[in-house]
Amino acid sequence: MDRLIDKIMEKLLGGGWVGEENAEIVRYGLELNVMKALISAAMLAAAFIMRSAPAVIAFMLAYPPMRSCCGGFHARTRTACFISSMLILAAVIAASKLIKGDAALFPAIALCAAGAVLVLLLAPVAAANKPFDDVERRVFRRRSLIVTAIAAAVTAALALAGAYGLMLSVSLAVFFTGAFLAVGRLSGRKGAV
Repeated sequence: MDRLIDKIMEKLLGGGWVGEENAEIVRYGLELNVMKALISAAMLAAAFIMRSAPAVIAFMLAYPPMRSCCGGFHARTRTACFISSMLILAAVIAASKLIKGDAALFPAIALCAAGAVLVLLLAPVAAANKPFDDVERRVFRRRSLIVTAIAAAVTAALALAGAYGLMLSVSLAVFFTGAFLAVGRLSGRKGAV
């Protein structure tokens, strides 16, 4: 991935699209976007291979907006980020395969409620690479609550529609967001972030 980023940066710098003073910021943004694209592609490929595309797509529609608004723990390396993302994906796929139909209703409600409570109590949680000033904290707090309310409303709508499998996927997105907030808060207190 570094070679790809290096080539893109050479083109941007050589073409005058980016100045030397902004090169580090642009490189960081490229790294994030390439990593997100790779993770999304790997998740979609796994979803189709495992025949869990609807569950994974529902999760992927809810999880990234929640994580970007709420913050929380982030892996230190790209490899660790990729591995943790794939483990979360494995949990979503396993849930979609093991908990079917009406049996998903109560676990989904419990997961959504637990995640929403954690978001309500903790969001936003800054990370070493994403610190907040006072204004940003207020803005991201509001965004965190809005996106969580939307996810909870979608969960309720899916329950009313009887789409319990999709409901479980969205609930897992809320739960994992809350869990990463808690881990981020705990690791931040230890100075590990």
